[in-house]
Amino acid sequence: MPARSRRPKGARPEGLEPSGERPRGTAAGWLGTEEDAFDLWLQQSLHTAFDAIAAEPIPEDILRMIEEDRAERERIRCSRQAKRDE
Repeated sequence: MPARSRRPKGARPEGLEPSGERPRGTAAGWLGTEEDAFDLWLQQSLHTAFDAIAAEPIPEDILRMIEEDRAERERIRCSRQAKRDE
C-alpha cells in the first residue's frame, strides 16, 4: 500500500504558487523550464520522424477491416440491448 502524504487536505505542494505556476529562481522553477525545453524538443523530433508516415493514406484492407469490426460491434450492441428489453 502506498504511503500517504502527511500534508493537510487542500494544502498546496511546496514551491507552488496559488496560480499553480512554479516560481522562477527556485529549483522547481528551473526544472519547469527544462521540462518545457525537453517537451518542445521531443515534439519537434516526433514530428520530424513521423509526419510523413502519418500523412500516408490508410490501406483499403485496413479500412475494410475497421468497417467490418464496427458493423460487428453494432450487431453485438443491438443484440445485448434486445436481451435487456425482454
